[in-house]
Amino acid sequence: MKRVYFLVAIAILQIIAGSLLLLGAAQPVRISTDIVVQSGMYHQDEFGILGTGQMSGNLSELQSQSFDVFVFDDPGYASFRDGSNSLPPLFEKSGTHIVFDFGLAGPGNYHVVIVGSPTRQPLQVHVELTVVGLKTGDTLLALVVLVGGLGLMAASLMLSVGAWRRALSAPAPTSEPAPDPASDPASDPVADTAPDPAPDPPAAPQDPPDDNTRIY
Repeated sequence: MKRVYFLVAIAILQIIAGSLLLLGAAQPVRISTDIVVQSGMYHQDEFGILGTGQMSGNLSELQSQSFDVFVFDDPGYASFRDGSNSLPPLFEKSGTHIVFDFGLAGPGNYHVVIVGSPTRQPLQVHVELTVVGLKTGDTLLALVVLVGGLGLMAASLMLSVGAWRRALSAPAPTSEPAPDPASDPASDPVADTAPDPAPDPPAAPQDPPDDNTRIY
């Protein structure tokens, strides 16, 4: 049973750790930073979520230069990188101050791309981004830990039930009753054989009868 208790303790710790990891995976991702985008280059931030989510952003060019912002999913970002632009972005806007807020339809990776014009000076952009949704990597890790803890708990319960069944099927120890002194003839002092009496002492010799015979 000590082994079962040890496994149960480990399973409880895993379940608690998995729950905390899952709670952390559900926390929003927030970015607030200043970036520099060289002329003709682009800056990209990537986010991965499971399920649906929400993305919002507030971007400002510190030198009041116009810039372009795109939001892609994985296929759209691949078409942007190869230059074909065959897939439209999820969001697109140009300006010196850009604000957006929209829902993410499903699981996957999403890319926020800031593009600098090749004919202008480098961009200095203050970026504030918030993404709400289950983070892919953290969620998968939490599920692995949580499922492992639940599996270990189930195995512990099976071992406990098996030990309980073995204990029920084991034959009960038999104990013979103590002998009753009153019914045991060997221990009855009355029934014990009395010792043989001592033999009678030998009779004293008798004098011969007097027949008036004289010996001279």
